[in-house]
Amino acid sequence: MARSGPKIGIFGGTFDPPHLGHLRVAEEVRESFPLEEIWFIPAGSPPHKERAYLPFTERLHLIELSIRENPYFKVLDIEREEKPSYTLKTLEKLSNLYRDKDFYLLLGWDAFMEMESWWNYQEFLHFASLIVFSRGKGNWNEASRVVDERAKRIWGPKAQGKVFFIEVFPMEISSTTIRKLLLEGRSIRYLVPEAVYFYLREKRLTSP
Repeated sequence: MARSGPKIGIFGGTFDPPHLGHLRVAEEVRESFPLEEIWFIPAGSPPHKERAYLPFTERLHLIELSIRENPYFKVLDIEREEKPSYTLKTLEKLSNLYRDKDFYLLLGWDAFMEMESWWNYQEFLHFASLIVFSRGKGNWNEASRVVDERAKRIWGPKAQGKVFFIEVFPMEISSTTIRKLLLEGRSIRYLVPEAVYFYLREKRLTSP
């Protein structure tokens, strides 16, 4: 579905919790393409992951705290009631709600390489283009070619001009590691935005 309106990046995930790596990826993608805004969409109940460590309302609030100083970032609670929350359904809903927007779905390299396990992945390009970003350190010289070839295999001619790759700064931070530190009673300061750290400390979920 070709659109010529403002370019909006869609960044979904559990954000359990949101961390500096999420924010840096969003900033680099927004600046490089360029995109008008990045919309963070925390997953209600993702079908491919275990139950979230933090409930939806807290994850939503932590994203709000994380992005409040950036006028190009916003958060939507569109998956609040979705159980399970499928990416395609969210893209379709956004497409119907914001008919003047041109959507770009941000997707980590690892997620893209497992694309064929996603629910109705064949329909994604009807509602959004894809921006695949690098994850961690590695030799990404061939990544753009791999993304292009894989996209053509999955979507055929529809992938032309709709699937992109970007190498981003390799911040090796993960929500999984942060949750492990929380469970061990260790500090997560400087891995997450200060507002997130102080919120979790106030809730006694992290050590001082």
